[in-house]
Amino acid sequence: MKELKLEDYPIIKPYLDLANYEGYNSNFVTMMMWNHEYHIQYEIHEHFLVMLHNYKGMKFWAMPFTAPEYYKEAIDYMIDYSHQNQFPFMIDCAIESFVEIIQKDYHEQLLFERTPYNDDYIYDRQMLQTLSGKKMQKRRNHYNAFLKEHPHYVYRDLDLTEDFETILQCLNKWEAEKDDLSESMTSEVRGIMSLLSSKHLLDFEVGGIFIDEQMEAFIIASRLKHSTIQIHVEKANKEIRGLYPAILKELLEHHFPDEKYVNREEDMGLENLRKSKQSLHPLKMIHKYCIYEKKLCVSQASDDDFNEIIDLWKKSFVDETLETTHYYFDNLYQKENTFVLKNYQEIISVLQIHSMMIKNHQIEEECYFILGVCTKAEYQGQGCMKYLLNDVLKRYEDKKIYLQAYVPDIYRPFGFNASHFHQIITVDKSKLGFEPLMPTDDENLLKAYYEAYTSSLDEYCIRDEQYWKQLIYRCHIFDDQILIFENHGYLIYHEDENEIYVSECVYLNNDAILKMLSYFKNSAKVLKVEGDMNIAIDGDKERIITMMSNQVQEDIVDNHKYINEIY
Repeated sequence: MKELKLEDYPIIKPYLDLANYEGYNSNFVTMMMWNHEYHIQYEIHEHFLVMLHNYKGMKFWAMPFTAPEYYKEAIDYMIDYSHQNQFPFMIDCAIESFVEIIQKDYHEQLLFERTPYNDDYIYDRQMLQTLSGKKMQKRRNHYNAFLKEHPHYVYRDLDLTEDFETILQCLNKWEAEKDDLSESMTSEVRGIMSLLSSKHLLDFEVGGIFIDEQMEAFIIASRLKHSTIQIHVEKANKEIRGLYPAILKELLEHHFPDEKYVNREEDMGLENLRKSKQSLHPLKMIHKYCIYEKKLCVSQASDDDFNEIIDLWKKSFVDETLETTHYYFDNLYQKENTFVLKNYQEIISVLQIHSMMIKNHQIEEECYFILGVCTKAEYQGQGCMKYLLNDVLKRYEDKKIYLQAYVPDIYRPFGFNASHFHQIITVDKSKLGFEPLMPTDDENLLKAYYEAYTSSLDEYCIRDEQYWKQLIYRCHIFDDQILIFENHGYLIYHEDENEIYVSECVYLNNDAILKMLSYFKNSAKVLKVEGDMNIAIDGDKERIITMMSNQVQEDIVDNHKYINEIY
């Protein structure tokens, strides 16, 4: 490998042109600006050029610079080189068009992580230059305020001989005023100065705005492929309103007249920067990926995995609150029943499975219930869940396993079919003719009523005392209400501003269900009831799959089966 240097540009350029990638990471000006951080090395082969970055002890590749027909040849070399030199293979900042091509050959060998924090923001050049249109109204107002306050400002191209010291002084002044001066900011200043020192050999433009002969803003930009301008640096005195719109507008008015788009790089996952870049209404994003070699491994969760599992849980189930998450991990989570899929040391997917006692044909039977499977969003669609689920199913071979599925067809290839069905009934409240009953607060009745109700049913969950304690607590955490009606049964429900939804309906006879539901007959809200297949209530009815099992060969609608287990 050879160290990348400024004078290598004539050698490198034909390969950059051949690759013709979108995205600012493939810009030689960018490489030079940040080379003090990444210590880029390169090699040229017959059909391709490869670049290896070395960042704080970590090595990673850029996309190979070649034509698409040589992607595979180049990647195979990069993988072999990584193995021979004993570092993990990784390509960073790979663009989507590149990924779509190589996935066909490497979907079994490589793992592709979406990295939205690296996505490039692409804007309409004319919109940022003219500030016309409704979308630019706020920015236009700032710019007009700048013109009103500073009508005699001067914009000019900067001369690197005469203005170098002025730029350096302004940079040091502006950076010193920041409360949160970070290592990356200090590195950026170093990169700017390195870039400016190389202006005689690199093709980029530098402009500045002067107010009362004092430089208050400057900008650096270069030409990218695909009719795009890259903004490398925008620096301005933040105390002067409208200065940022002004410096960009001036640059676009003075340079790159034939280019249609502006690339303002990524947001780095910083919320304030993301909002700022989105407020300028990008035309599109250049989506980026990080590519790893697959080293998948399934294991039981350990104590060291706990925080990462919680983080994945919260990101996967966005309707979970802090309280509901604490409920689950304080009461139900068991590491010995949790399996994790890792690539190297990173958790990609998690599956949790618990034992569950079922009464089937009057015989108690130990079964297993998959509470949930989740995969990091950035790795979805690559078979990670499939890999993990197949591994767990092998571990529990010949065991009866249940799961609930929002999309049942996902689980059919794994041997799961519908074992239990429910009805969801939108109740015709005009047919609820009974006077509303008064509920009792005697929670001791719940277990007895459930056992009486299920005595005529089959393949249901056996609920012990601990189960009922947890269920009552769960209802409290999830804002579900329990209505207990003496000698009739109970209802568990939740409601919003438009609807009352009964999620569990346990009744001792057919009249009992109608009498209990009459409690809601005077409500203006829509009343929906989820219940067994025998429930006799007037209204619109929809049949749903409530549980799937790996022990049934096809979907079975059996009105005597009932199960209603959620975590």
